[in-house]
Amino acid sequence: MRNAHFSKSDDAALQARLEDWMDQCRTRRKPVRSCFLSPAQQAFLTPFLPWDLAYKWDGGCLGAERKKLILAPEEADLSSDIVCLTARISDKFVQLKHPDVLGALMNLDLDRSQFGDLWVEPGRIVIYTSDDLADYVCMNLTRIHRLSIQLQRSSMRYEPAVEKQTLTVIVTALRLDCVIGGLCRMSRAKAQELIRAQKVSVNHKILDECDFLCHNEDTISVRGYGRFVLKGQRGQTRSDRIVAEFEKYV
Repeated sequence: MRNAHFSKSDDAALQARLEDWMDQCRTRRKPVRSCFLSPAQQAFLTPFLPWDLAYKWDGGCLGAERKKLILAPEEADLSSDIVCLTARISDKFVQLKHPDVLGALMNLDLDRSQFGDLWVEPGRIVIYTSDDLADYVCMNLTRIHRLSIQLQRSSMRYEPAVEKQTLTVIVTALRLDCVIGGLCRMSRAKAQELIRAQKVSVNHKILDECDFLCHNEDTISVRGYGRFVLKGQRGQTRSDRIVAEFEKYV
């Protein structure tokens, strides 16, 4: 499944898959687990979640972005099948990055929706996937570029290290175009071009409304510029402009 903006047909197909998962759970009276879903897919499905079934989102670790939807007749049955795979690596000769690991997995003829979060940290590769796929990945993913690796199941649940920096931005209003202009240091007209080109998302949903009003804790992503979280207003200038505080993912 793609992580980009969905068309109406994509949305309809995803909603149909949710209805199928719910029907399976109701009919079989057993837990049903979806594939790994992107934040945008999770946000789209949330309003359609059932009232008569127990459910939860699970990505294998706290702070996970890509998650499975687990449905069950009872809350006690909400068991997860997600496992963590790790490999120790030496970065002395080869510097692996996220695209290298993802590309190696795709070369095994696997789909992106079969994996949750994955990353490279100093000395280690971490991959979250499903229990029924874990052994296949461990046996077949033994080399990435020139680096030999040995993946194995881990009893630990590693969490990605997320670094953020605080930004203070002065804007005329908390309209999306004003916020983008301030964050990316560009004119309001240029910010509007980015928004209309569908290069801006709020809370993982692409928006084309320049006058959308941003709120505290909104996650704002601008393609090519990064991802930011609005933390709140910290005051006003003498000219009545808003002093807003953001966190930027670095």
